[in-house]
Amino acid sequence: MNNNRLLELDALRGLAALAVVCFHYFYRYNEIYGHENIAVSWSNIGHLGVELFFMVSGFVIFWTLNRAEKPLDFIVSRFSRLYPAYWCALLVTFSMVAFFGLPGREVSLFDAVVNVLMFQEYLLIPHVDGVYWTLTVELTFYFWMFLFYLKSGLDKIEHVFSFFIFLSILYSLGVLDIPVPIYKIFIMKYIPFFTAGICFYKIINGGKNLNVTICILLFSLASTAVIYSFKYFCVFTVFYIVFYLALSGRMKFLSFRPFVFMGSISYSLYLLHQNIGYIIINGFYEMSWNPLIGILLSVVLCIVLATFSTKYIETPSLKYIRRSYRNNKKIQRIAKSMTLFRNR
Repeated sequence: MNNNRLLELDALRGLAALAVVCFHYFYRYNEIYGHENIAVSWSNIGHLGVELFFMVSGFVIFWTLNRAEKPLDFIVSRFSRLYPAYWCALLVTFSMVAFFGLPGREVSLFDAVVNVLMFQEYLLIPHVDGVYWTLTVELTFYFWMFLFYLKSGLDKIEHVFSFFIFLSILYSLGVLDIPVPIYKIFIMKYIPFFTAGICFYKIINGGKNLNVTICILLFSLASTAVIYSFKYFCVFTVFYIVFYLALSGRMKFLSFRPFVFMGSISYSLYLLHQNIGYIIINGFYEMSWNPLIGILLSVVLCIVLATFSTKYIETPSLKYIRRSYRNNKKIQRIAKSMTLFRNR
C-alpha cells in the first residue's frame, strides 16, 4: 500500500472531522440551545462526515486484518488505537461538564465509569459525549470483521454485507420489520459505507472477481437513496468519487501538510470537540459576547487539546502497548495458540 495514499485517506478523515465539528457548533447547537442571528442550515450536511469515517474504517480494517499474522495482533492493534485517546477524552469531557455544567448533557459518575467500556449504548447507559455513539458502531463492525477473519471468510465478506444491505433496503421501504436491536447489531444503516471501504480496498489492490466487487460497490451506493434519501445519495456519490480519486493518487493536494495534520489528530478532535465546544459557546452567550468568536475559540481550543492528546496520550500509548505486546513472550505464546485454533 502506497504510503501517500494512506496519507490522503487520513487527510479525508481530518476533513470529515472538521465537517462534523461545523455541524455540531452550528446546526446541532442551534437545535439544542438556539443560535441568535447565525445562519446554520449550510452546516447540516456536515453530519455526513460520519459516513465518510465509516468508509475509511471499512478500508483500513480490511487492510489491517489482511496483514494480521495472529488474531491477537488485530485485538491489540485496535485496542491501542482506540482506547487510550478515548479514555483521555472521556476524563476531560466528563470533568469539564461536571465543573462548568451543560444542561441536558450531564451524566452520573456511574454512567461515566460504564462509558470506559465503550459499548455503553448496548447497556442503555447514556454517553458522556453524544459523539461516542459512533464508537459503538465501529466496535460492532470490528466484531463482525474479526469473526469472519477467524473463520477465514474475509474473501467473501462483501457478499455477506451486501445481503444485509438488501435487508436494510427492505426495512427502509417498510417491506420488512426488523427489531431495533437486530438492526443495530448488524449495523444495517451504516453497512453500505463499511462495505464500500472494503470494496475500494479490493479494487485498488487488484482483488479477485473485481467485476463482482464493483457491482457490490455500486449497489452499496445505490442503496443509500432508499436507506437515506436521494439528496444524500447525491452527496454520497461525491464521497465515493473522491474516495476513489484519493486512493488512486489523483488528489495529491490532500498530502498538503495542514490536511495531513488534521488527519493525524482527527480521532482525538472528534472525541473532544462537542460538549467542550458547547460549554464555551454557552459561556459567550451568557456574557453577551459574539458567539461566532466563541465558535472560533472552541475550534482552536479543541484542535490544541486534540494535538496534545495525540502527541502525549494516543501515540505514546499506542507504541507502548504494541511494543509490550511484541516483547512479552507469554502473551506471544497465547497469540500463537489462538492462531493454531483459527487454522483448525
